[in-house]
Amino acid sequence: MIKSALDRDQQSRAFEKPIKQFGELVVADPALLDRLDEAPDKDSFVDLYCGLAADRGIHFSRDEMLVAVQEQKHGSNWVIPNVVLRMIAERF
Repeated sequence: MIKSALDRDQQSRAFEKPIKQFGELVVADPALLDRLDEAPDKDSFVDLYCGLAADRGIHFSRDEMLVAVQEQKHGSNWVIPNVVLRMIAERF
């Protein structure tokens, strides 16, 4: 029963994996962090984040990113690195 629930969650929340994957790249690359820090507001930050991920073959939608941000702001589903979350908090 627990395994089936985990499988269901992984399928319905498949977008978390690419968001987390890109977050790991961002943390490892100071140039990406600097580029993201140039975004002046929430919309441009989210668009840039999704675009930079897509440039690297990692795909998730703007809406999926916003879901991850909102959930993480409320203390659950930690898929976005803290350094990125701090940048987001400055813009939201």
